[in-house]
Amino acid sequence: MDDLNEDGTPKNPVPAAPDPIPEETVTLPKTEHDDLAHRADVSSQNFARAKKAEEKVDELQSRLDGLLNNPNPSGDNSEEIGKLRSDIADLRGKYAKTEVLQAHPQLKELWSDFETFRDDPENKGMNLKTAAKAFLTEKGVLSPKRDGLERPTGGPRTPIQQGMSVDDVKHLRETNYKKYSEMVRKGLIKV
Repeated sequence: MDDLNEDGTPKNPVPAAPDPIPEETVTLPKTEHDDLAHRADVSSQNFARAKKAEEKVDELQSRLDGLLNNPNPSGDNSEEIGKLRSDIADLRGKYAKTEVLQAHPQLKELWSDFETFRDDPENKGMNLKTAAKAFLTEKGVLSPKRDGLERPTGGPRTPIQQGMSVDDVKHLRETNYKKYSEMVRKGLIKV
């Protein structure tokens, strides 16, 4: 009863739901729609593969941690631990390769050259993504876009003339002698 006004209406009425926003319809040509559908399908497949690879790495890592924390009382686990470590390294390498190929599809055709580039002693230990960018830039595949011409930087320039040229002074003297003589008196024109 405390929630009602004197006339029987509620003191704090519940606001009405806002009107729904009308949906905007977008029309695309069939080729664009097919292209977008294909990209979405490929993207979802890549995501599913990446998720499976992460789960597999997590599973192998947990098995490895279990073996390291609970040594086998009956024998030596070193062979199994080594195998698990190599499996984890292989899966992480494949996952990293997939990520790099998704980011830079141009590398698919150049992968053997890229591996040679990474084996170079100068590039050893470089992160895979950084190495991919460096390799593509070095090959000229990944060049920055440049809009327009570059601004000139140095070089000979003609000096900006100060004052009036000889021809301008002659023209002023012949056409407007009064202004000419005034400028001579002020020292703006040297005779």
